[in-house]
Amino acid sequence: MPIHYGMAQWQHPAWVNWLYSAALPGADRLAKYAQVFDCVELGSTFYTQVEAGQMRRWCDVVPENFGFSCKVPQLVTHRMADRAWVDVLSDWLAFIEWLAPFENWLGPTMLQLPKSCDESYLNKILSLCDAWNLSSSLSVEVRHLAYFDKTNVEASLLRELSHRGLDRVVMDSRPIFSTPANSERLVEAQQKKPRVPCHPVATARHPVVRYIGHPDLPLNEQWLQQWAKKLSQWLEEGREPTVFVHSSDNIAAPTLAAQLDAKVAGLCKGYQAKLVLPEVQEQIGLW
Repeated sequence: MPIHYGMAQWQHPAWVNWLYSAALPGADRLAKYAQVFDCVELGSTFYTQVEAGQMRRWCDVVPENFGFSCKVPQLVTHRMADRAWVDVLSDWLAFIEWLAPFENWLGPTMLQLPKSCDESYLNKILSLCDAWNLSSSLSVEVRHLAYFDKTNVEASLLRELSHRGLDRVVMDSRPIFSTPANSERLVEAQQKKPRVPCHPVATARHPVVRYIGHPDLPLNEQWLQQWAKKLSQWLEEGREPTVFVHSSDNIAAPTLAAQLDAKVAGLCKGYQAKLVLPEVQEQIGLW
C-alpha cells in the first residue's frame, strides 16, 4: 500500500526556482507540483463555491493517481448552530453532488468541525456521514476537547466512524506548540492552528494525518520518527494513509515531507521512498 503525501497548497513564492522554475506560469504549477506530490488540500471549497469548470481544468492537468482533498463548505461544518438543519443537510447533499463528477480525482474529503462543535453535535456529525455516498473516502476532523477524552465521547466517535468505514483526521500540532513563539511566523501559526491532543488512531483504511511542523527543522526529528513508526504500522496493516505536511508558513513543508518519507523507507521492509525533491533548497536558509 502507498502513502500519499501532499501540501496545503500547490504553489508558494518560496518554492520558485526550487519545485518549479520562475519562468513557469502560475497556471502550470499544479501540473509541476503533481510530479512530486500525489495529493493536495483544497481549502477553497471551504470558503466559496468553486466553479465546476475550474475543478475540471485542475483535474485535467494532474495524473490519474492524484487526489484533491476538498474541505467541506463552512456553511455545512461551521453553521450548524445558527442554521436550520434541513438547510445544512441540503447544502451537504449539494456539495456531494458537485463532487461526484470528479470522484476519480478525489483524495479523502475532509469534514472539519470547529472547536465549538462539542459532543452534543455528534448525532448531526454522524447524520452527515450517513449521507456520504461516494466511493472515495470521507475523513472527520473534530477539534472540541471532548472528542479527545479517551473515554466515552471519543470512544463513541471512533466506534461510529469505524462502523461506517470512515476515517478520523489526526491533527498533530505538537511541534509548533513545543517552544515559545519566537518569530512572527510561529506566533501566527500558534494563533491559527488548533491545539488538540494527538491521538493517532485509524478507524478505517484511509487514515489522514495533518502534521504541522516547527520552523526550526531539527526540532521535528522526534515527531517525524514517531510518525514514521506509525505509518509503517499502518502500511503493515494494509491501510493507505494520506499525510498533509504543513509548517508555520509552509515554506519548508516539502522538506519535512521528504524527511518523513525517508524515515518510513528506513523502517518499513519493502517500502521505497517516493518523494524526490530538487537538491537546491534555498528556502532552508530563510529560517
